[in-house]
Amino acid sequence: MEQYINTITSRLRGYSWEIYQVKTEFLKSSSNQLKIEQVIKSSESGFSITVKKNGRWGFGFASAVDRENIEKALEKALQMVEVSDEDQYITFQKPLPDNREKIELFDSYTSNKLEEKLKIHIPVEVEEKIRSLDDRIKTVRECSFSEKITTTFIINSEGLKVEEKTSLYTLTAGVVAEEKNDSQIFWNFHQSRFLSDLNIQRFAKETVSGAVSLLGATPRETTRIPVLFTPYAFSLMLEAFFPAFSGEFLINGKSFFEQKEGLSVASENVTILDNGRLPGGAGSRNFDDEGVPTGEKAVIEKGVFRGFLHNLYTANASGQTPTGNGFRNNFYTRPAVQPTNFYLVPSGNLQLPDRYFTVIEMLGLHTASPVTGDFSVGVSGFIKENGTSYPVSGMTLAGNFFQLLNDIKGIGNDLQFFGRFGSPSVLVSEMVLGGL
Repeated sequence: MEQYINTITSRLRGYSWEIYQVKTEFLKSSSNQLKIEQVIKSSESGFSITVKKNGRWGFGFASAVDRENIEKALEKALQMVEVSDEDQYITFQKPLPDNREKIELFDSYTSNKLEEKLKIHIPVEVEEKIRSLDDRIKTVRECSFSEKITTTFIINSEGLKVEEKTSLYTLTAGVVAEEKNDSQIFWNFHQSRFLSDLNIQRFAKETVSGAVSLLGATPRETTRIPVLFTPYAFSLMLEAFFPAFSGEFLINGKSFFEQKEGLSVASENVTILDNGRLPGGAGSRNFDDEGVPTGEKAVIEKGVFRGFLHNLYTANASGQTPTGNGFRNNFYTRPAVQPTNFYLVPSGNLQLPDRYFTVIEMLGLHTASPVTGDFSVGVSGFIKENGTSYPVSGMTLAGNFFQLLNDIKGIGNDLQFFGRFGSPSVLVSEMVLGGL
């Protein structure tokens, strides 16, 4: 792309502009019955050009970086400027002094030196671990490993020029456990910037435990009971309701937290961070897809709402400051507000009551409303009472996320991340567990 910059800029005199380019290399292998079943290798590259003049803006893109495609993308963007409405909130990032030490996000050893055949064989190793842990595991589905290498390049008319290379490694597995006339399915995945941070033994244990622990589970009568969310379960809650913390919800008048900055919105146990510089984090970056430096931002601190996460557009529209959360799903879309590493901070004050319900699985969380906070999900897990644990399934758990934040009574030290969302175990004072 850089060899064409002078050609592009000569066409854009009098315009503000930004060029975004991304290159991705992808490797995925999956196993079945302890044999490699499929290997996928692919590469993709693309770029976009955003231009602005007199408050009007245009956007063009292409999947191949050559003179012909650049000319087409540029022409499309310039034509769009002529017909678009004025939008004062679209701006481009200025270079900022950043004396922080850059965080390492690229696993150069695994990417460049580890033999490809060893990486391809990883799903077999994972499947072997899973099958060896419990003979009630009868089926292992979609046991896979993937490597994604991404190079991002941004340059604009403000003088910004940044480039970054990242790696991302993912383990995925689904298992079926069977005993007597019962069977249970459990899915699990782990991600990290570095292969060495993916603990295969721990991943296998978690996957097996998630399935076999629910064997024999049955519905029970409806009850009011304290609820313990596992790290996985509460990470899913954070993911479902993340939009409420987004500047996009703020400028559209949809966020529960609008005009609540500085007010108590949760238990004082609760601190929720978005940290784009978390070492090894699946969402860690030195800068976002607009060139804004990432950092650590508390959206809730000791129960008090501290502010929203923003890209450049939502920051401009709300009169606030960008937080380095402007990310693109691909090269042909504009940046949206997305999390980096979004998590509930551990506090270590978790004390379990004599009777409580542990959430292991939740179904239907996609129907939850990040506008109202309401959710109703199917759950499986354990009821512990009188010193005995009873596996239960076919139950429902309904509530309101914003109220739930106030009802948190204890938070563990067992922080785990699932993609870009993380949480320790979380105890909620009481909820209605619906059953028979």
